Amino acid sequence: MKIMKRIGFALLGVVALLSLLCSIAASAVTNGALLKEGFLQFSDTAHLSVKASSYEEYAGAVSAYLDGKSDYIQVSDPENPGQKKDAFSEKENLHMQDVRGLVNLLKSMRWIGGGLALAVIAGLYLFGKDKRSMLMKQVFRGFSDGAMALLTAVVGIGIWGVVNFDGLFWTFHQVGFANDLWLLNPATDLLVALMPVEFFTWYAGEMLKSFLPVFGIMLCLIIAWYRVGKKEA
Repeated sequence: MKIMKRIGFALLGVVALLSLLCSIAASAVTNGALLKEGFLQFSDTAHLSVKASSYEEYAGAVSAYLDGKSDYIQVSDPENPGQKKDAFSEKENLHMQDVRGLVNLLKSMRWIGGGLALAVIAGLYLFGKDKRSMLMKQVFRGFSDGAMALLTAVVGIGIWGVVNFDGLFWTFHQVGFANDLWLLNPATDLLVALMPVEFFTWYAGEMLKSFLPVFGIMLCLIIAWYRVGKKEA
């Protein structure tokens, strides 16, 4: 019974901390300025008649679409001044629909996961009465356990990415998408010409930097539990 309780509180900690990571990830994926910076460094689209001077507009269009602020990814049509055209082909647009679905999932986790964790903790505090102190210590321990589990997973994924980023990239797409629309050709498909594997390697590094404050919080939770909370418990 004690083990089940510990697992339950650890899962509560995982959900709460994961909601923070999902929130940061959603913000990073929909960051137009970051997309533009990546395009300027890694995109190669001259053979598709897209100039580097257009990257800012493409980044803004992709960002707005993924963030739910626009229903289409459109840019200015150079052949028809004042009019817009679809930035990508039908296949590419279908893939971007799938990507927006993942972004919406990240946003949902931000609110559902965070809200659930707060509701559970508030419920334990308000209705725990005489067991309140013990329950809060169990929550503290659960967050420490959850932080340790997440950090272990992050380190494992990080090592995988360093050793074999292509393998990690392929596995992510296999898990994240139920189709093969993501298999594009940089010679003919603008989307992958804008975002080659090198772009995603760099983007993953930038997202990792954004995660560092949360990783710091996780580390502090673990240290605090073993230096303070465990002794009191």
